[in-house]
Amino acid sequence: MTMESLKQRWDEWVISLKSKNGASAGNIKSAQIVYVFGPPGTGKSFTGDYMTVMHDYHHVDGDIPLKHMCLVPEYKEMAEKMFIEGDWEPYFSELARLTLEGAKDNDKVVLSHATGYNDLRDHVIKKLIEGGASEDKITIIQLTIDPKVKARGLYHRTARMAEQSGMTMTECCKAFMEFEGEMTEERYIDMTLEAEAAQPEDGFEVHSKAIMVDISGRDVTHFDNVDKALGLTRSTEVPYESICAKVKPIDEARDKKVMESGFMEAFAEILAKAEAQAQKSSLAIEEEGEDEKKVEEMKKRRSTLMKCEVSMRGLSSRSLSLRDTSEGVEARRKSLITTGKICEE
Repeated sequence: MTMESLKQRWDEWVISLKSKNGASAGNIKSAQIVYVFGPPGTGKSFTGDYMTVMHDYHHVDGDIPLKHMCLVPEYKEMAEKMFIEGDWEPYFSELARLTLEGAKDNDKVVLSHATGYNDLRDHVIKKLIEGGASEDKITIIQLTIDPKVKARGLYHRTARMAEQSGMTMTECCKAFMEFEGEMTEERYIDMTLEAEAAQPEDGFEVHSKAIMVDISGRDVTHFDNVDKALGLTRSTEVPYESICAKVKPIDEARDKKVMESGFMEAFAEILAKAEAQAQKSSLAIEEEGEDEKKVEEMKKRRSTLMKCEVSMRGLSSRSLSLRDTSEGVEARRKSLITTGKICEE
């Protein structure tokens, strides 16, 4: 599929919908659409799944076009255009299309995604309206969190991923950060906060029309604050733990399907191509002359590093472009992928 045809995909879908001018278009116009965004670690998918379980919303996980690139050929091309060529329009148009598809058969739809920049958010909203959604029925929710709470949560999530893959947290972090000694929880938090303070322009932008919802409590106040922002009510007889027991398996099942599809390795290949274009190739794997088993081991380690980095930064092309590409970090990343060990100069 060419770049032109990718952009035509949206236009053709809208024309088809309007030409039918039937129940589907009417359903979209009357549907309540909630667009939830926030930085990595704020529980966007968790929020969307909660709204499905407790309030009967149809949830569109905004990472699906990227995570399903091994299942849908068009999605792989969208990912390549976004990460290699910087053309994000087809991907975010697809988020709008998936949301509108959900609105055909559901009167309440929630789209969750780590959209950090207002130009991308406004593009999605524009496409929703172009596709027949009523502007006054689109609600924008921006999740916020205490930076220290977020950093602590990301530390534990990344540490679990590293341990499951046979790496230490120190090895994993040295492939992305410049530091000496061991990586501890407090050091990770301090370094994360320092990095965010040093690059405030790269932080999550505030949208002027968004309702700000704080989820720093990491408890039932997460649900309470979301419900309050949307004017929703739920039974107080259902405890927080019981809700979580219903919500968490949804995302776990979604991730299991994605990981089994080979997504992480395909994603690593795309980022390797992007790095090669920028003449930075720490993710590239030289397969010529190497034993097949060794190549597979290198790809597995590369996938593990990508899981950890995605855990820390999210999946957007802009956030991943902020990775530390200093010579020392690049060399350690390359060493860990190639040998399974960090080789310090």
